[in-house]
Amino acid sequence: MRIKPNSSGSSHGRQGVVLQAVSLFARRRGRQSGFTLLEVMVVMIIMAIMAAVAIPAFSSWREKQAVRSATQALMAQLKQARVLAVSENRSVSLTFTSNTYTFDADTTKAATCDICKKELNALSQYSNKLSISPTTTHTFSSRGTVNPGRITLTTGSHSNTIKLNIIGRAYLQ
Repeated sequence: MRIKPNSSGSSHGRQGVVLQAVSLFARRRGRQSGFTLLEVMVVMIIMAIMAAVAIPAFSSWREKQAVRSATQALMAQLKQARVLAVSENRSVSLTFTSNTYTFDADTTKAATCDICKKELNALSQYSNKLSISPTTTHTFSSRGTVNPGRITLTTGSHSNTIKLNIIGRAYLQ
């Protein structure tokens, strides 16, 4: 099969050759256009395989990001609690349940803290599967010290642990 140059005498390089070949192929097939059933099925199978590989990886990535985001937010609140306790010369507590924590809750028996923020933070904003353990209360004193311990955030196979030392510093383990 020989491809002739166009009417101006040149074939415009590769692009002209490709266009002429496509035009020749289209004339041979007649006026039929579209895809065969076999071609559509092959494309569908390839897309299904790609989705089967990508969906579990994406789910794992989302869980990891949820733990990371929740950990960063909790670390910021722990640091804020320490600063608030020292600056206002009072105790500031974080009370943890399995899927929420309350920032600056009044933990005194008399419940007289009028300036406490009592901010409830739900972990469901990051992921419905996210949980905190252990469920306890950490209270920062007016000197910035705190009852030491570990706080673990977990979802699926991903987890992060925050360590609180006695002087009130939070570290990611």
